Order: sequence, then C-alpha cells, then structure tokens
Amino acid sequence: MKRYTLLTVFALVLILGGTAFAQSNQLRGKVRAPNGATVNNAIVELRVGGSAMIAQTVTRNDGDFAFTGLATGEYEIAVTMAGYEPVVQMARFTHSGRMDFSEVINMEILIRPKKENVLSAPGTNFAQDVPKPARLAYEKAAARMRAGKPEEAVAALHEAIANFNDYFDAHFALGKELFREGKDDEALEALERARQINDRQDAVYHVFGLIMLKQGKFAVAEYAFREATRLNGNSAAAHFYHAQALIELAVRGNDERQLNTDLGAADKELDLAWETSEKRLTAVYLQRARIHEKRGQKEAAAVDLESYLKAEPEAKNGATIRAAIAKLRGANKRSAESDQPPATSVRILITATETRARLLLHRAFRHRLRSSVFASDRS
Repeated sequence: MKRYTLLTVFALVLILGGTAFAQSNQLRGKVRAPNGATVNNAIVELRVGGSAMIAQTVTRNDGDFAFTGLATGEYEIAVTMAGYEPVVQMARFTHSGRMDFSEVINMEILIRPKKENVLSAPGTNFAQDVPKPARLAYEKAAARMRAGKPEEAVAALHEAIANFNDYFDAHFALGKELFREGKDDEALEALERARQINDRQDAVYHVFGLIMLKQGKFAVAEYAFREATRLNGNSAAAHFYHAQALIELAVRGNDERQLNTDLGAADKELDLAWETSEKRLTAVYLQRARIHEKRGQKEAAAVDLESYLKAEPEAKNGATIRAAIAKLRGANKRSAESDQPPATSVRILITATETRARLLLHRAFRHRLRSSVFASDRS
C-alpha cells in the first residue's frame, strides 16, 4: 500500500511538472511609431479565443513589453495608445509541451497616428483603480459630451470627482470642458489638480502651452511644450507648437546668439513634427517660411509657401500667400533698397491657419499665470 502511494505521488509530480514546462513559453515585444521611435506607456493586452483578455501590461523601457508562463496555442496581442489607431497581431506557440522545451517569440508592433487632424491635442493614458460610482459618473459625463450636453457633462464630472477626488481623467476632462466654455479660472484649477495627481502626462503641459501661446507668454509656452515633447516624443502637435514658441521668441529677441539658437532648435522640432505626422502636417511649411524670412532667406521662404499651396491647393488664405510669395521675391530683388520686411509678412498670413488649428484643439482661454506650477527658466 505504501509502495502504491509513493508511485502515485511520483506520477503526480511528473504530470504537474510537465504542465509547468508546457506553460513556460514567453512572448516579448516592442512597440514603435512609424518614424521608428519606441512608444512608452502603450497598453498591451494578451487575449485568447478572439476576445478574452488574460493579461495586460504597459510598455516601458524603450517600448518593451513581455508576457511569460504561456501555454501552447494562439494568442492575440492588442495595443492601444491615445492618439493612435489600435493594432492587433497574432502569435502562436507550436511546440507540443515537452518538458525540456520553452518557446520564446519576439515581435515588433507598429502603431500609426489616427487619421484625424494631426494637430489634435493628445489624449491621456493613466491607469487608476477608480471606485465604481466615480467610474459610472465619468462614463455618464462622456455620454453627455457626445450628446452635446456640456452642462450635464460638467455636473457628472463634478460627481465623479466628489466620489474620487484623485480621479485624474475626471479632473483633466473637466478642465478641457470648462476651457471650451470659457470658464478660464475654473479650467485652470481643474488642470492644475490633474497635474498634481499625475505630473507625467504630456497632455496637461500641451494644453497649458496652448494657453501661453494665446496669451503671448512665449517663454513659458516654450517650457510647457518642451516638457510635453520630453514626456511624449511621438506627438507631432507638441513638436510643432514647441517650434512655434521658439520662433516667437526668436522674432522678438535682441540677442543674436539666442536668436540663432532658438531658430536652430525650431528647425529640429519642425523636422520631428513632419516625421511623426508621417509628412501630413503641412503647417510645417508655414513655420519654416518664418524661419527663413527671419534669417533673410527670402527665396527659401517663398519656396516654403509654394510647397504649402501645393499641399493645400484649397487653402482659404491662398490668395494672401500668393501675394506674400510675390512680395518676398520682389523684396529679394530690391534688397538693397530697404531693410524692412515686406508689407505682408509670413507671420500675418499664417494667422488664419493657426486660428483654425486652435479651434480644432479648443477655444483658447485667458490665462491666470501660476508661476509656482509652470516656471520657465527664460525671462
């Protein structure tokens, strides 16, 4: 009887051991943007059976993710990231579960920006353990926003925050909604509370930078967008507006060395905006024209404007841009006559484009400067 018991135990050990080895497979991957840059903070879900999620992680350390202890079979890997199209890829472990074998699959997943306007403000991606009442109130607010009922949406967001005061998404959504309604001070308070909860979210700095651009506080705007690009290097909009802030500083500065530094940095940021937008952000041509005009390179500025019109043949300010091209080339021929810029400067003609882009983001609101929160290292 004792011998039988020992044999049974030994058999169980072999079975369990075989199961452990059969579930020792590993799946490793990396998430990249179209320009090759790695994407951190993307949500990666591991699914089986077409929909059932069995594990979830977030990309860290240069876009890396990993799942271990996987059994033989087929899996779906679903990647989502604010501002990007969701992606699903398949992976299959094919070995028969031998005790001495562990399979490792390495994969690379490419995510592309959504086809909506590339200057859209970035979304948020911050995981929290939110109490059910707060979550339900937040979902109610989102539904009211989609239905075009902003007052009810704001009330629901306040309810969500009352149930969970550290609710980042609710504070941020409230800030954006109040921003649209023109309730500036309340919007700033909501955005500041969101920043206190999560100061690693690029969207908060992005919106603040837009406010600073509108108010003409370009040094603070430059700092805000610099932080936004540091936290999310894949945002075409953040790179673009960082470049704009640098250009605004350059055209108003008196220090030649600082001017050249700012214009050089703006050039690099426009390169990044162009690449991360998959060469779709045509407003880059307009900002490059400003750089060339400031450097006295009038023909290069004219070529930039022509490139913009070629990409945007139906531009509403097309006639003004064509007039500016003619003046730039006329001024280039008569450069000895005057040092003054042409009557229609590049800065004036892009105003309509900037206004249209900002309307797509949100109506700009008046700023109540909070230097203790967003301090700039430039005067």
